[in-house]
Amino acid sequence: MQKSFVIGVDYGTDSGRAVLLDALTGEQIAAKTAAYPRWAEGRYCNPSEDRFRQHPKDYLEVLETILKGVIAACPDPSGIVAIGIDTTASTPCLTDSRLVPLALKPGFEDNPDAMFVLWKDHTGMAESQEINALCDGKGYPYTAHCGHVYSAENFWSKMLHLVRTAPEVAEAADSAIECCDFLAATLTGCHDIEALRPGHCCIGAKWMWAEEWGGYPPASFFGELDPRLNRLRLPQQNFGCDKAAGTLCPEWAAKLGLSESVIVGVGNVDSYSGAVGGGVRYRTLVMNLGTSACFMAVMPKERMGDKIIDGVFAQVDGSILPGQIGIESGLTAFGDIYAWVRNLLSWPLRQGAAADPAFAEKAEAIENKLIADLTTAAATLPVREEAPLATDYLNGRRSPFGDSSLTAALTGLKIGTDAPEFFRAFVEASAFAVRAVVDHMEAGGVEIERCVAVGGVAQKSPFVMQMLSDVLGKQIEVSSSKDSCALGSAIHAAVAAGIYPSVEAAEEVLCPPASRKYEPNSSPVLEARFRRYLALTGLKDKLK
Repeated sequence: MQKSFVIGVDYGTDSGRAVLLDALTGEQIAAKTAAYPRWAEGRYCNPSEDRFRQHPKDYLEVLETILKGVIAACPDPSGIVAIGIDTTASTPCLTDSRLVPLALKPGFEDNPDAMFVLWKDHTGMAESQEINALCDGKGYPYTAHCGHVYSAENFWSKMLHLVRTAPEVAEAADSAIECCDFLAATLTGCHDIEALRPGHCCIGAKWMWAEEWGGYPPASFFGELDPRLNRLRLPQQNFGCDKAAGTLCPEWAAKLGLSESVIVGVGNVDSYSGAVGGGVRYRTLVMNLGTSACFMAVMPKERMGDKIIDGVFAQVDGSILPGQIGIESGLTAFGDIYAWVRNLLSWPLRQGAAADPAFAEKAEAIENKLIADLTTAAATLPVREEAPLATDYLNGRRSPFGDSSLTAALTGLKIGTDAPEFFRAFVEASAFAVRAVVDHMEAGGVEIERCVAVGGVAQKSPFVMQMLSDVLGKQIEVSSSKDSCALGSAIHAAVAAGIYPSVEAAEEVLCPPASRKYEPNSSPVLEARFRRYLALTGLKDKLK
């Protein structure tokens, strides 16, 4: 039997990863990860201003590295038939008329406003509020598919901010492109906005595109926000991620040593791809637990009807699985919360290392095991109703009822509060936030009988996962795939190549079984603390 290999590419917040899969058996043959070099240096970002930008050169350099890495491990590169791609979203960039990011053009090389605006960039917070106020005030329906709350994470908030604060960049722009579509266009050699085949999931969930109002909102709507938005040429078509964006262009085929017949799939959003890699289906919730957290579910149209759930992050027909309503909710910070705790507590170590180079190696070793040590200590603490209670909104709230302006809090501190209790409070807060999201989805009619967790936190932290199970009161299965997003991209590639007739059919073969299951432990004290969390966050009266 002839081999049929597919490659799944996943671009996360800090790095890109590719996996090589035998599309007939599901065997993962190779994986390659590479960090974005400029991002790793902290360039072009200003966290105090909620500005997070990534240079297109980072994406291009990593793309070549990870693809060549897995191709080199392929027993027969001539058997590679397709490449699928997912990235963070909404992560857009202004481009010229040939879809070239402006940061790759002379004069804009080091201008952050000419780069990709990362998903967690909230510089467009005021603009998102303005969009919501306009839609609410005039009864426009254009926020319906994002829970009637348009986020600072989404495309138009970012574009509106750029045209106002970076007019010289906006004036040079012809169009804009999402990261996932940029990578697909790069591999296929597409330089024409009219020929671009962007993904439906991103445009439907982040760009306000919907069939019921004829595509994008009308020019008159954008004119009320800022007429300069209407200068941007936009793709007038979009496609499911089980379809082909094209085939490898001669340049990249030669660079990678592959045939020009290799199919490149339509670009996808990482959380949506992770849902597929986790085996999403009706009544299965996939929990993608990484830097942020995304909770993905599907509902048959006949069960959902025309109902729109207020306060979810996205609800789009065909966004996750073709023919079903895709529902996305999530948290803007999950693993980022634990990283923040580490960075906060590591401040004296870093200061000491800077002052005394001889101490640097020891400081690094202490910092590297800090979260593990805190976890060990926090896991032994009893559940106390009077223990410190935190909220998790270090990067605002994505759902339910998104509000990017919210900040985190820690209450109940006493002179005896120590670092493990501090850490436990934020782990607990992140679990309470997940509970609020899941309760809200179920109250809105989403049917959940099974929870599958994917992502780095799910793989690495039994303490966090057991806390989640206890707070949710549900069994949680952890997928044995360590690369669920990349696996989802590989599944889409296999379908685009015609190896499987549908995403569901491919999932049946290619999604691995659970590696571990967490069973919930009932705790009246934990339940009481969750109720206090709802009151502290203001969600008590919003969640029914």
